[in-house]
Amino acid sequence: MCATEFGLIGHPLGHSLSPFIHHGIMGAAGLEGSYRLFDIPAECLAETIRRLSADLAGFNCTIPYKEAIIPFLGGLDETAARIRSVNTVADRKGYNTDFAAFRQACPLHKGSLVLLLGAGGVSRTMAYAAADAGCHLYLVARRPEQADALVAAVRCHYPKAVLQSCATLSEWRIMAGQLAAERGGWIVLNGTPLGMWPDLSGLPLPKDDLVHVQRVYDTIYNPVATRLVLAARSRGIPADGGQGMLFHQALAAQKIWHPDVVFEPVLMRRVQRDLTQAIMKQSPVTILLTGFMGSGKTTVGRLLAKKLDLPFLDLDTSIEKQAGRSIPEIFATEGEAYFRDLERSVLRQSLDRRQSQVMSTGGGALLGDGVDLLRKVYPVLIILLDVSLPVALQRLGRGEGRPMLAGQDGQAWEKLYQQRQPRYHELADLVVDADSCPGQIARAISQHLGLEENQ
Repeated sequence: MCATEFGLIGHPLGHSLSPFIHHGIMGAAGLEGSYRLFDIPAECLAETIRRLSADLAGFNCTIPYKEAIIPFLGGLDETAARIRSVNTVADRKGYNTDFAAFRQACPLHKGSLVLLLGAGGVSRTMAYAAADAGCHLYLVARRPEQADALVAAVRCHYPKAVLQSCATLSEWRIMAGQLAAERGGWIVLNGTPLGMWPDLSGLPLPKDDLVHVQRVYDTIYNPVATRLVLAARSRGIPADGGQGMLFHQALAAQKIWHPDVVFEPVLMRRVQRDLTQAIMKQSPVTILLTGFMGSGKTTVGRLLAKKLDLPFLDLDTSIEKQAGRSIPEIFATEGEAYFRDLERSVLRQSLDRRQSQVMSTGGGALLGDGVDLLRKVYPVLIILLDVSLPVALQRLGRGEGRPMLAGQDGQAWEKLYQQRQPRYHELADLVVDADSCPGQIARAISQHLGLEENQ
């Protein structure tokens, strides 16, 4: 056995962040060691566990082997035995560090209303945690029979728990409003992959349902803030992604493997901050700023990109560079239809770069058809700089350089504003008040994205 070698088994492992996290934790704690990935097929599971138990000081286990590994171990800790899920192994004993990591990331209280979306592996951990906390738990899953089975399994250990599976979200909605009025708002836990990189378009709970919600926890950590998290934050609802759970389950494993080591909280927080940047680099996301003319998209975009240490691209500038003419000239000689085609072409070219970046767009760039398809093809998050009409008019002055406003009076400007506002809000993943100064707006966006702590 090598006292400094650790690893992760699973299949497929893809671009797992586990080596980055564990090397960061060990380095911050002054521990020498390596952490490797072992992507193994099912038929090799038994032999691999036997070999790694002898060769490594400890290892982690992820899908699809968290339950399949149990027969090949010498014992289980109390949590792993209850949940029937193992993610950490030391001396052939299986542990579950997901449970405590989730409870730390998302505090739950007795009597709280909990809506759990999904019934897979991570949902299993959250279901047990909610029952353990005395919550009233309602499950909705794509496969209702899977939700029923999870409810039955949890009830075996918590016979007095309030548990119910709902066949559909519509069934949950029938009771959601009344129960929220009686007991307070719902805590929504997402255990589905909807919204995970690279398809950021997924939204496991429609935005309108957030009216009944007081807190959101999404186990997805990539992107750092999913559309569900951003939709909640736009409405002032506390919401967190899964990065905290990801980090703390790894830290808990290191504590099992190194019981005599002190892991200084300040140093561990630094490792967790570095993890956010690693996610952004490994899985590129374009932050698209949209909004009415005068909302400050270009100025805010530059500040935000600098704050996040990301490239900045102004779509209008890119269009002018490619066309060799100013946008007013394009409108005057070719017309709006030609400009919109060119705008869409340049937008796609810019997104094809596949890098994390901040991009400001023209006021009409995202209003046409094809945005939903754009979401599915490219990993983008759309941020609305929601400027009020009086502030927009003040900033626009006489509208020089704005082809859509040229020769128009104030009433025409107001009409255009009112026409566009509903579509802006429909498209937006995050809505930010844009009436304040650009620096405050950039900071608000950074905070809502979960990135401000990195500064």
